[in-house]
Formats: sequence, structure tokens, C-alpha cells
Amino acid sequence: MAEELNDLALVWGHIVAFLDSAVLKWALDLGIADIIHWCGGPTTISQLSSSLPVPANNSDNLRRLMRYLVYMGLLTSQGEDLYWLTSAAKFILVGDEKSLVPFARLTQQGDGNKWLDLGSLLEEKASKSTFEVLNGEDMSSYAAKHAEYNKFFNEAMASDAPIVTPALIEGCRDIFQGITSLVDIGGGTGTASRAIAKAFPHIKCSVLDLPHVIETIPNYPEVEQVPGDMFSFIPHNHAVMMMKILHDWDDEDCVKILKRCKEAIPEKGGKVIIVDIVMDIEEGHNITRTRYAFDVIMMISTGGKERTEKEWRKLVSSAGFSRCEITVINALQSVIVGYA
Repeated sequence: MAEELNDLALVWGHIVAFLDSAVLKWALDLGIADIIHWCGGPTTISQLSSSLPVPANNSDNLRRLMRYLVYMGLLTSQGEDLYWLTSAAKFILVGDEKSLVPFARLTQQGDGNKWLDLGSLLEEKASKSTFEVLNGEDMSSYAAKHAEYNKFFNEAMASDAPIVTPALIEGCRDIFQGITSLVDIGGGTGTASRAIAKAFPHIKCSVLDLPHVIETIPNYPEVEQVPGDMFSFIPHNHAVMMMKILHDWDDEDCVKILKRCKEAIPEKGGKVIIVDIVMDIEEGHNITRTRYAFDVIMMISTGGKERTEKEWRKLVSSAGFSRCEITVINALQSVIVGYA
């Protein structure tokens, strides 16, 4: 009986899991975490109510939603009327450097049910993502024509760079030694390349991205911005970096991109630095579910995939690199380095 109840709890948990996203969206829309942060400490229901468009007779509903946020691990409470932030809540503060709110906004905008239309992945030809089926064009083409979505997308892609880049710099300092120039492919707002330029002043850094991306971001003196398409042109540099880029593409396109990278770096000392998820890397923390979830997200949004260590090594080898090294860092992603 106990085993059956555990099985039942597992299935019910998956059935109602949509509520996590719904309650998170509600909390972000109203700025619950930001209000508690501004209060500077434990916050009462009455303090929250005074800052929210919640009628006095709805305080019980507010209390019940707050209780769910406690269950989600974003808040902690004392009784039913005093709440404060957990350490995880810093990632949902709008003004925090490490805020993931832009990425959450990207997934929450529009009709959320579109993300659940997974049937199209099996019904349509394999080259089409759910996004392309629903919108008639791929994500990049759509962003180029829709300024608001382009803004959402660029902010979302940059949102975890302040988390991943310090982990890259701290965990892989040796990789950057001896490099004199580096181009960040698809580097967007340049958050990662600017951090690298500051950490390693001897490296001349640049960002290559599509024209509609480059034209929307400010100029930074430490990083050169180069409009272009990586399938057609990658400027010559000592190293090429791609952070969360190759998971957008299928194996065939990844090999094409990697071959372009190899052409752009010197035969001696040149390297490609790939920052992406490695599915089967064990790191001692509970992030496996997120990796599996991102694999499905890539399948939906771009038709790409997250890869295992074996799959990464095969891609790098197929592109003609002499060897491949994989380094675990304190992030969702790992670092895959291909040496010319």
C-alpha cells in the first residue's frame, strides 16, 4: 500500500507540476521577491498587501499562494504571516546581477500552451522545431522581424551569463593562458566577452553576432562588435568561444560551424572553447532534471539538442580537431575545448 501511494504521489506530482510555472509567473508579475527584498527582512502579509493590488478580503488567497512559494523553496516562513527570501530567491530579483527573470519572461510570454504542443515534434518532419511549426519560421528569423521578441530573446540569452562566466573564468584559467585574441560567436550583449577581457587584459576580445542583434546593443570599449553569420564568416583569432550556441543546432550543422572555427584559428595553439551542457557529467548537485528539461526545450525551440560527453567528443573529432578536453565548472554547463 505504501509503495502504491508513493507511485500515486509521483504521478500526481507530474500532473500538477504546471502550477510551479504559474505561481512563479504570478510572483514575478507582482514582484513578490523584490518587495520582500526592499523591506529588508521578514515581511508580513499586511506589508505585502499594502504594496500589491490585493483587496483586503483576498488576504487569505495571498497567504495560500505565499505558502506555495515556500513549498517551492523560494521563500521561508514563520507561521502564516511572516516571510523572507531563501538564498535561491536572488535569481528571481529583477535588479540582481544574476537574475534569471529575463529567461523566465521569454518562456512565459504569449500562449504558454504552445510550449506543450509536443505532438508536432513527431508529426512534422524532423528538421522542424515546434517553434517553427507554430510560427512559420525559425526563432532567429522570427526575432529579426519582431523587435519586441528580439529584445526578450537577447535579454533572456544574456541573463545567465553573469552566472556562467565567473564559473568559466574561475574554473578554466589555464584555458585562457597563451591566448592573445578571442571571438565570442553569438555573444549577444557581450556580457561574457567583457568579463573575459577584464579578467585577462592580454586578450583582445570581440563578439560576432547577427546584424539585428548587434544593432540593438551598446558599444563597449573593451569588446569589438562584428556583425555577421557564423556559417559564412568567422574572423581569424587565436581562440573561438561559443557559449550556449551549438545546442541550437543538429549534428550536421554543428560540424559545419566547428570546421569554420578551425579555419579561423592557428594550427598551433588555436582552440575552440565551447560552453554547453554535457548531459552525463556528474557534479554532485541536483541539476540533472534541468539538463533533461533543456534538452526538450532545445527540441521545441530550435530543433537542437543537449549532448553527452561521447557525442561532444565525436563532434569535435569530426570537425578535424586533434583532441578534446572537457572540464566541469560550477554551472549548468561544462566546458568543451577542441585543440587545433
